[in-house]
Amino acid sequence: MFDFFKGSPDGKIVETPSGYIKGIVSKSRDGRDFFEWRGIPFGKAPIGPLRFASPVPFGKWHGVRDGSKFGGRCPEISEFGTDLGDEDCLNLNVSVPKVNFKQLLPVMVFIHGGAFQEGTGSIYKPDYLMDEDVVYVNPNYRLGVLGFLNTGDTVIRGNMGLKDQALALRWIKDNIQAFGGDPNNITIFGQSAGGAS
Repeated sequence: MFDFFKGSPDGKIVETPSGYIKGIVSKSRDGRDFFEWRGIPFGKAPIGPLRFASPVPFGKWHGVRDGSKFGGRCPEISEFGTDLGDEDCLNLNVSVPKVNFKQLLPVMVFIHGGAFQEGTGSIYKPDYLMDEDVVYVNPNYRLGVLGFLNTGDTVIRGNMGLKDQALALRWIKDNIQAFGGDPNNITIFGQSAGGAS
């Protein structure tokens, strides 16, 4: 195992360029242990003047960030007509198998579907992929009018959700080596709207 892990075996602490984060140990579908770091912020909360703007990098945090819980999902209207989510939602999850490896692992970034109206990166768990020697990342992005409104002028230019995805990919490229991922071997894939992204 690389020496990028620092901390106790019950919840590994990783030092990234953005700061320290403590994760948890989970089990794959075949019973293989893997590490998860959940709710890692890659963009500032898109609220107030940032609501319909391009995403702004989160920057660095201080202390050790808790990576045991999923971050907020982006706002959406459920099929029952209720509001779900939180505008402070530009976060992602990283999963890495607990194995002794001698080289950086390939990275798979999954973009969730949902017709650009619903969904979250955490909806599809990494249980199957963690039976393979890959690093798995799944980001959130703004949905619906918050992610795709366009006023046809320079006021709201639109496609904020796609710009969120691009910012997440930049964060992954800059930080994934701390988790044992190869920043030069990243595959992006998705389901439905995520595949169209």
